[in-house]
Amino acid sequence: MNKLTSVRSIAPAKINFALEILGKRPDGFHDIDTVMSTVSLADTLTVSRSKPGTGLSYQAEGSGSDTLSMSEDISCAAARLFAEASKTELDINIHLEKRIPISAGLGGGSSDAAAMLRALNILWDLNWPDDRLSELASQIGSDVPFFLHGGICHCTGRGELIEELPDLTNFRLLILSPDLDTLVVDKTASMFRSLSATEFSEGKHSWRVAQRLSRGLPPPTNDLVNTFETVIERTNQTLVERYASYSSVGALKIHLSGSGPSVFMFLHPAADVAFLTEAFENIGGRCFPVETLSRRISHEVETDV
Repeated sequence: MNKLTSVRSIAPAKINFALEILGKRPDGFHDIDTVMSTVSLADTLTVSRSKPGTGLSYQAEGSGSDTLSMSEDISCAAARLFAEASKTELDINIHLEKRIPISAGLGGGSSDAAAMLRALNILWDLNWPDDRLSELASQIGSDVPFFLHGGICHCTGRGELIEELPDLTNFRLLILSPDLDTLVVDKTASMFRSLSATEFSEGKHSWRVAQRLSRGLPPPTNDLVNTFETVIERTNQTLVERYASYSSVGALKIHLSGSGPSVFMFLHPAADVAFLTEAFENIGGRCFPVETLSRRISHEVETDV
């Protein structure tokens, strides 16, 4: 019998090297073609057993945790779904330490949900295989299956069709996350609704990025595109001006992650990260020096913590 009392799991953020929207599906979702990588900015999720019959308890602390609740955090939804699917009593304590900005295009919520599935699979000694966990993950959110894989992946369909690519380790980036006056409710869904058919593409940029990364080479700069950049350009002048301000003090080329508002830039080995961070944060927002994360590290867990 499994004697484990707790499991702690890393929940890394992601960036999109390329993100193309191919079109709208009959089921209301969109087909996408994207290449994503986990990075070293990460939340920490700890799940502990509680006494039988006590149910689910939840505590969050850290960046933006005051906006989270047990009813809204999709990591809790993941726990409920897994308990139902595995016919396991949901008597657990959840402690979530947030470092990834919320609703920022960095996949924090989806990563927390994937970390929950990974942790409970170990805590409950279920030994579900990856494909079975991925099927469950796709019911929670389109990005959640990617985070079960981690590392660098080429993702298609709604995002649930995953092709693992070789790790690109120690690739240095700086993430810039603009501060916003209010948290936009259903931000990603709103961005998808703002798409026009003329902004759909065929996925050729993502394909070329994936092909280059599959050979162990850095991504080609000209193919680092994101469909949502054009949406922001015509719908959010405040963000456009913020990005221009970043560029004026040293971010010569920035790339949107997910549906934003976070952007990232590549760091030269000789870059003065402290200087850049101070310059960008003086404009407004938070900066995170990160590295791309290997698939193995993206899966790290500790037991009986």
